[in-house]
Amino acid sequence: MASPLLTGKMIDPTSDIGEDVDESTAPTCYTCGKKIMQEPNHRVVSWVDEGAVEHLHFCDDECREDWSGRRPR
Repeated sequence: MASPLLTGKMIDPTSDIGEDVDESTAPTCYTCGKKIMQEPNHRVVSWVDEGAVEHLHFCDDECREDWSGRRPR
C-alpha cells in the first residue's frame, strides 16, 4: 500500500472513532489514559518518523495542552 504522503491522499486518523468502535479497539488518551469513545473534542497529533506516520491521541484540548510535546520512542 502506498504512503498517503506519496499518493496525496491523507487519511483522517479520527475516522475510525465512530459508532462501531468499542472500548477494546478505541484509542487511549496519551496524557490521562482514558479510552476515547466518540469524543467530540478528541485531538490527534501526527508526525512522520522514518517514513511511517505516527499518531498520539488526546481526549480533549486540556489533555493535549498538558502533553510535554515529547514523542514516544
